[in-house]
Amino acid sequence: MLAKPDVDDDYLEPWEVQPLASGFEIEDARLESAELTDLRAPGGRIIRCRLDRVALTRSRLRSLNLTDVILHGVEASGGDWTGGRLRRVVLDGCRLAGLQLAEIEGDDVVFRDCRLELANFRGARLRTVTFEGCVLDEADFGAVTMREVRFDGCELRRTEWEAAKLAHVDFRGSELEPAGDVAGLRGGIIDPVQLAGLAPLLAGAAGIVVKDG
Repeated sequence: MLAKPDVDDDYLEPWEVQPLASGFEIEDARLESAELTDLRAPGGRIIRCRLDRVALTRSRLRSLNLTDVILHGVEASGGDWTGGRLRRVVLDGCRLAGLQLAEIEGDDVVFRDCRLELANFRGARLRTVTFEGCVLDEADFGAVTMREVRFDGCELRRTEWEAAKLAHVDFRGSELEPAGDVAGLRGGIIDPVQLAGLAPLLAGAAGIVVKDG
């Protein structure tokens, strides 16, 4: 069962926009409509916070630590959060197209109604993570490690799964169209409709030739 973020709105202080440098720390704060486009500040920590409509477009926040954080309507397209650590985090209605999430570690994370086209999860380690109603077309899940992950009502067209390691990963109810080798989906759970769509790729992977007549 997913653990929820430990965020109590009654104890959050309004955060005033200020310059952020490497290793910054923000705790017990509410960030609303903050303009942080093109921010360069690796190694930062955001703990027990709520971010509403914050602009983090093209932000370079490598090794970012998010613990007990709720993000709503955040714009972080084209950003680089490589090597980040997410623990008890909810991302709701966020635009994250092309976001670099390679090698992140995620535990008890929810992506809800997020735009994640072309997002890069390569080498990420995700455990107890849920994607709900997300668009993940052309996302890269190569070499990812997933355990207890669920994709509910998501769009996963032309996604890459090369060398992925999956355990108890549920794709049922989503549009699943891998771009290449389907072997990376080993360990996933699919429904009969998805099986029919994947049949040509599965036959090709098994060396089976399908012909009419």
